[in-house]
Amino acid sequence: MRKTKLFSLLAAASVMAAVSTVGASAAAEPQGGAPGVMAGGQCTGSWVDVHDKVVAKARPDAASPAVFTVYAGETFPCRKLVVGAGYGACGYTGANGWILVQDGILRHNGSAGWSGYIPSVCTSDR
Repeated sequence: MRKTKLFSLLAAASVMAAVSTVGASAAAEPQGGAPGVMAGGQCTGSWVDVHDKVVAKARPDAASPAVFTVYAGETFPCRKLVVGAGYGACGYTGANGWILVQDGILRHNGSAGWSGYIPSVCTSDR
């Protein structure tokens, strides 16, 4: 009976070692060369605080059409963080993180509900 317990312990230890090795190597590998995101706020909750005046864009690209203006000190509900075209904003160059925010204020002919992408480096999570 003593040999059986020893064998069970050794088998369990080798399984644990194999699982931890597989998990560590998978986590350390880059994901197919996908670009990394450079971001300030990351929309980990439901809101972001905006730290500078920025223009929300129709797509995550600085050349995209403007949708609405966001002012420093405002807080917006956010939906997601995405990797988009690179931009320079809020003292950063080469940033590429964009946060999709909802404009809930009645600014646009009395109707709310506009969405737009803002530079993530100009925000922080609330």
